[in-house]
Amino acid sequence: MNKNVLVLAGALALLAAGCDKSPSTGSQVVATGEVVATVNGKPISKSAFDILADEVNERRGANKIPDDKIVEELIKRELLSQDLGSSDAAKDPKFAAKLENAQRMLMSQAAAERFIETVKVTDEDLKKEYEDRIGPMKNAEYRAKHILVETEAAAKDVIAKLSKGEKFEGLAKKLSKDPGSKDKGGELGWFNPQQMVQPFSDAVIALKDGETTQNPVQSQFGWHVIVREESREQAPPPFDSVKDQIRNMVQTKKLQDYITGLQAKAKIDRKELPKTEAAPAPEVAPAAPAPQEAPAAAPQ
Repeated sequence: MNKNVLVLAGALALLAAGCDKSPSTGSQVVATGEVVATVNGKPISKSAFDILADEVNERRGANKIPDDKIVEELIKRELLSQDLGSSDAAKDPKFAAKLENAQRMLMSQAAAERFIETVKVTDEDLKKEYEDRIGPMKNAEYRAKHILVETEAAAKDVIAKLSKGEKFEGLAKKLSKDPGSKDKGGELGWFNPQQMVQPFSDAVIALKDGETTQNPVQSQFGWHVIVREESREQAPPPFDSVKDQIRNMVQTKKLQDYITGLQAKAKIDRKELPKTEAAPAPEVAPAAPAPQEAPAAAPQ
């Protein structure tokens, strides 16, 4: 049997119940004590009902599933569980190992959630994390102009004309092949280096404000003559706007430190696993070179 059949059956049953156009009028479960149902004498606890109801209804938002449908799903799961437990499949070592791993995963998740809920995170912790991880982040932006021509010789001719005093804007309007900037005298405005093809962005970064490239720059679009007009640093996001994300980062870090501490105190005896030979890689035909993707604001 496909290993996903049982899970899928339960999910489909619950989904079908949730889509019922005529839900039961008595949607609130009236439990006897802490039990919502018994199956062949085995009780299903109100706590189990609450957990499943919270999980399912959180995913569905306002379109909540009636309580009695959730009880029906729990009953179906219990019936399947009892059926498997009474069969030879329950004695299969593979099944026992799967059950062991499932229990281990559930316990570790519960332990991690409990730690996150109870760990103390101070404002000092948050501010230190912000200063260490977010505060130093600065993104440089540049404003530049360029003249795009078809050949290296044509680019060198532009550089020669500029050295003799001709205006960059006039040459751009007359000679540039970039339809997006030529009518603006080659003006590209402010941009992040990641928005441009690498040869172009590398050349801009290497320049100082006010400098012009003394050698033509080649890209997939042609040959560029570039002048870097200005540069600026973008400030990182303010602390209050990222406080929640910072809290998650601190909690995760504290959890990792806690696990490291548990490992240090534990007596762990790792057994050497039998070596297995790696399967040979399948032979495949060489792929054709992928075309380079033009960035969002690459000079045309």
